[in-house]
Amino acid sequence: MRDKHVEYLDFAVDIAHEAGRITLEYYLKNPDVKLKADKTPVTEADHRAEEYMRKAITEKYPKHGILGEELGELNPGARFRWIIDPIDGTKSFIHGVAVYTVLVGLEISGEAHVGVIHCPPTGETVSAATGLGCNLNGKTCRVRPCDHLKDAYVQTSCWAELHRRRPNMTQALLDAGIHARTWGDGYGYLLVASGRSDVMVDPIMSLWDKAAVQPVILEAGGNFTDLNGNDSLYTDSSLATAGPLHDRILQMAGRDNWQAAV
Repeated sequence: MRDKHVEYLDFAVDIAHEAGRITLEYYLKNPDVKLKADKTPVTEADHRAEEYMRKAITEKYPKHGILGEELGELNPGARFRWIIDPIDGTKSFIHGVAVYTVLVGLEISGEAHVGVIHCPPTGETVSAATGLGCNLNGKTCRVRPCDHLKDAYVQTSCWAELHRRRPNMTQALLDAGIHARTWGDGYGYLLVASGRSDVMVDPIMSLWDKAAVQPVILEAGGNFTDLNGNDSLYTDSSLATAGPLHDRILQMAGRDNWQAAV
């Protein structure tokens, strides 16, 4: 299976790069924006990039399944399922902010084994597969150990949204003296995996957000769960850290769970 993981990882990197090239055709060019049913934005770049990835996967692996954010599912129930997000951080993309990413994950029998986070504007790509470690642009990368929250760079996609959904946790983090940053969406996990930030937390995540991220963080030596400590892909939040900070932040998150129960 190791050789197949290498094959799948190389393919995932290739399609992430090509999808990224497609998005750059629209980047900084005021793309037309439409709102989906959930009121989130989508552009022609999202659709073109996902259409390309779906075609490439179908031609290479016709029996594999595909789940994409924009165009739904193909071959449901397949043991191998590619889970893709053509532009993670569409709002950043629309506003010309260079931290949007292309996400490609491969799930095998319900577990994520391959992940790629590619940032087209900066040319950064973190990629990983089970047992193969994590790489940044082809060179091995690892999380940065951090023992104290006061030294930690902590990111979330939106601090206001984190506070709205997890007010006690958010206040506890700020009271601990963290360096609060907003390098959000997939790019935040790229920074944690490559040792340039220490924590990434999101109170809301979809499967196509998590599938690529989980193997990247784990193979970089980090921790990846939801805010209740579950390591399943099929939950709706996420926490990526290195070192002992993970358990402490989960304890902070538990304060909101207790409040909700009351």
